[in-house]
Amino acid sequence: MESVFDERTVFQLKKLIINGLLDRIEGLISAGKEANIYLAYDLKGKEVAIKIYKIDSNTSKWMRNYIIGDPRFKKIPNNISKIIYLWASKEYKNLKRAYKVGLNVPKPIYIKNNILIMEYIGFGSTPAPKLKDIKHPTNLENLFSEVMNFIKELYQKAHLVHGDLSEFNILYHNQKPIFIDISQAVDIQHPKAEKYLVRDIKNIVSYFEKLGIEFTQSENFYYEIINKDI
Repeated sequence: MESVFDERTVFQLKKLIINGLLDRIEGLISAGKEANIYLAYDLKGKEVAIKIYKIDSNTSKWMRNYIIGDPRFKKIPNNISKIIYLWASKEYKNLKRAYKVGLNVPKPIYIKNNILIMEYIGFGSTPAPKLKDIKHPTNLENLFSEVMNFIKELYQKAHLVHGDLSEFNILYHNQKPIFIDISQAVDIQHPKAEKYLVRDIKNIVSYFEKLGIEFTQSENFYYEIINKDI
C-alpha cells in the first residue's frame, strides 16, 4: 500500500501499537519520492506524525551524495534497506541537533529502521500547509527574516546545512515557518556543505523575490554565516 507498507514495516508498526507507543494510525498526510507521512495518535490521544521511508533502490542512489563525506557516517552499507535505515536515522539525528538549539523543526520522538515518529504540526487532524501553498503570507518581511535566520542558525548553532531548503519543505503554522524534510542535511564539515549552503540561500531569495522582497546581500549573508567569528 502506497509503496511503503512492506512486511517488515507492517511488523514494526504493529510492535509500536502493541508496546504502547502508538494508539492508532489514521491516514496519509503527504506522499513523496522519498517517504510518506501519516497522521497517528499516541496513547494520550495526541497527534503525532509518522514518516515511513520507501525501501527503493532509486532513492538510495542519490542518498549516497549526502551521506558520503559526512564525518558522522564512517561506514556506508551496500544493502538497500540498510542505506534507507541509515537515511532515516540521519534525519532523526539532524532533527535532534536542530531542535536542541531551539530551531523551528518538529520534535523527533522515535526512530526504528525506516520509521520516524515526530511532532505533528497542524490543528487537530488538519496538517499545517506548506509555504508554497500560501498565496499571501502575512508579515512577509518578518517571514523572510525568520527563514534566513534559520539558515544562519542551523549552520552556526546546529552545525548543519539543510541542503534542499525551499518553499516546498517549510510549513506555515501560526504565521510562522516550521522547517521539515531535513534528512539530506549535512554536517558543516561535509565537502559539499558550502555548495549546499549557497543553493539554500539562492532558493529562498528567489522565492521571496517573486513575492516582492528585494534582497541584494546574498554574498555578504553567505560570508556572515561561515565567518561568524570575524
